[in-house]
Amino acid sequence: MNTKKLILENTLKLMIEKQNSIVSVREISVATGITIGGIYHYFSNKEEIYDEITKRYFINYIKFDMDKLREIKGNSKEKIHDAMAEMFKQKQNGIEIETIDDVDYRIIGDVLTSKGFTYENSQEICKDVIKELKEFFTELIDEGQENRQIRQDLPTEDIVKSLINMYLGIQYQWDIYWIDDMISAFEDNFDLEWEKIRFRE
Repeated sequence: MNTKKLILENTLKLMIEKQNSIVSVREISVATGITIGGIYHYFSNKEEIYDEITKRYFINYIKFDMDKLREIKGNSKEKIHDAMAEMFKQKQNGIEIETIDDVDYRIIGDVLTSKGFTYENSQEICKDVIKELKEFFTELIDEGQENRQIRQDLPTEDIVKSLINMYLGIQYQWDIYWIDDMISAFEDNFDLEWEKIRFRE
């Protein structure tokens, strides 16, 4: 692991242990074994460390790996199901952190949220993510309607909105009510959702 990543991961680990985003450079130095001067070689100040952590572990977490979603194959039901399952998997697993084992990503989110929401572009990034998801699901629904796998008497926009609302509802339960597993919650709801939108003769 390179030194910069070591500093970031150990700072984040300290923030999680303290359940607080206030960590001193001295504490970071002790945790990493890097002198204070060595830390300032990579970061000009503590705020820069926080900003980099926020970008890496909060802003990047908000985004989806859309390439992975677009690689999914199958009929309309399989594509929608597998894409949504992958979305929940990405959110539940978070971003890999080498020095922190089996941490619930919600804890990281809680520690970073105050920083994340003050990050200058965070609201725009959230809007862009939703826009990207809408475009992605619109393509899937249009294709499904053309192939007579998804009902054609419902506007594409309404179906897309329903799918995104299902995703957001389950994510909300995971974030706020700490349900054990988003993917299980999704599986419990998917067949009902599909029944609403499947093609009818």
